[in-house]
Amino acid sequence: MDESELVVAGVEGMLGARADRVRLVELPEADVVLCDPVGRPLDTEAYLAEVARRTPARLVVYTWRMDQGNVRRAVAAGAHGFVSKAAGADELVRVLELVHRGESVPVPPPSSGDQLSAREAEVLELICRGRSNLEIAAELYVSVNSVKTYIRQIYAKIGVARRSQAVAWGIERGY
Repeated sequence: MDESELVVAGVEGMLGARADRVRLVELPEADVVLCDPVGRPLDTEAYLAEVARRTPARLVVYTWRMDQGNVRRAVAAGAHGFVSKAAGADELVRVLELVHRGESVPVPPPSSGDQLSAREAEVLELICRGRSNLEIAAELYVSVNSVKTYIRQIYAKIGVARRSQAVAWGIERGY
């Protein structure tokens, strides 16, 4: 898994407690690979193609970004399953088992958040991670006024009036 140490340790902890159902191994032995192509230097399709080139294992996208655009791109690029990083251990194991058996994993249904632009989705994800407007502006290389504009657009599209409501909405949907 090409992830931060925190995410890897968390997944190991979640799955280690279910060793009777899932076993963690390195790439040559893996039957299923968890990966997050969203936000990488390569686009989703190129990233998944690179992972698929390295292993015949089935691919499960494991990401915070569960909007339909990302799901569609990942599935079109060959992902066999899709699961939110907000999912609990039981859901993660369920998806891994389905993919391991060769079954398809239902794609999450569209939500009103699907109308968010890619940049709006990025801003919402950063809001959900607790970033201030100034921190978001610095991370995305835009002005604070641009961030405020994106936030107003997000609020209008998802039907909320406050940051806390946007965070709750976003977390429910895997942002």
